[in-house]
Amino acid sequence: MKLNPNILVTVLFFLTFLIHFSLWKFVFHLDEIIIVKFYLFLSVMFMLMITMIVLINRVVPEFLGLAVIGLILLKFGLMYLIKEKLNFEVIPGYKFHFIIPYFVLTTLLTYYAIKLINHDKKQ
Repeated sequence: MKLNPNILVTVLFFLTFLIHFSLWKFVFHLDEIIIVKFYLFLSVMFMLMITMIVLINRVVPEFLGLAVIGLILLKFGLMYLIKEKLNFEVIPGYKFHFIIPYFVLTTLLTYYAIKLINHDKKQ
């Protein structure tokens, strides 16, 4: 049975959030408002990027790989801007708390784009 990439990416995203939130709350005993705001931002960015990838794939599929690289750079820039808004520096070990989910979601975005590219090549 083949698993739909949409379902897999969604499940992995929520699993990432649940694991990170559990560690944040129960192991490190940190304020959960910051992590909820962070994941809310990541969720909106992730949905926008998946939508952009699907739209680019429908309009100009030959530029999908380049578009993914551009979207990842855009996400990096926006993460830098949001870092200033949420005061990440007050959290001990903040680099590890926010870099790991960023890379997990970037990996999921890349996986989704690869699945779209491979699906187009098969047809």
